[in-house]
Amino acid sequence: MRATRQVCLQTDDGDGVVVTVSELTVAEVRSALLTDEAIGDPLQSLVFDGFGLGDLLAQCDASAADLEKFTPSELAPLVAACRELNPFFFRVRAVVSFRSASEVLAAVEQMSLTAPAAS
Repeated sequence: MRATRQVCLQTDDGDGVVVTVSELTVAEVRSALLTDEAIGDPLQSLVFDGFGLGDLLAQCDASAADLEKFTPSELAPLVAACRELNPFFFRVRAVVSFRSASEVLAAVEQMSLTAPAAS
C-alpha cells in the first residue's frame, strides 16, 4: 500500500492548508521527471536547490495556487515529507540534473574547440 502523510502548512498571518503527500510509483516518478519543467514557469522550477515547486506538486494533492502563497521556509515541512516518502524521486532527479548539466558543459566545450578564431 502506498504511504501517505498529511502536512499542515501555515503562513505568518495564520492562513493555512493541509496537504497530503503520497509515495510515488516508479511510473509516476518517470512521468514527473520526463515532464520538462523548464518550459513552464522558471520561477517555480528554481524555488528550491535542485528541484522546483512542480516536483512538490507531483508528490502531493495541493495546487500551485495553494503552495505559491507560502514562503520557501514555510514549505519546509512539505519538502521534508516529500523527501522522506520519495527518496527515489530525489535520487533520480539529482542524477538527471547532473547528466543534463554535464551534457551542456560538454556541448559548450565542443563549441569552443570548433569555433573559428576571432580575427
